[in-house]
Amino acid sequence: MRLVAFAALSLAVIGCSDPYAGRYELSGKVTLPSGPIKDGIILFDPLDNQDTKGVSQILNGTYKIPRENGLKVGKYLVRITAGDGKTPANQEAGAPGGSTNIVSKDLVPEAWNTKSTEKIEIKATGPNTFDFNITN
Repeated sequence: MRLVAFAALSLAVIGCSDPYAGRYELSGKVTLPSGPIKDGIILFDPLDNQDTKGVSQILNGTYKIPRENGLKVGKYLVRITAGDGKTPANQEAGAPGGSTNIVSKDLVPEAWNTKSTEKIEIKATGPNTFDFNITN
């Protein structure tokens, strides 16, 4: 009888465990000299061998990664991108094969994108709010 009760209690505890344990929500604002980024992407790549990485859309200067998709404690490399949404004058509106992809100029400097060295640290004692004011 004790074994059955212990097994039932163990299953109840396992069933109630938090599937997002160790993950933390993060959010913030992203601005350029011209103002908030209207539409872009922010990426967080792990630097401490965490098994989480993050990505969020930036809309009207804000981003948010909810806890269920959140990051684990540690340091992350930040990369930001935001196209201007304009087709260069020397490029046709459609690519070969009928594609309508637009090749945009990135509004974010390489120092915040392909050559970024910007880092954040997720902490268990949050809040994990990170604002980025891109000036260069």
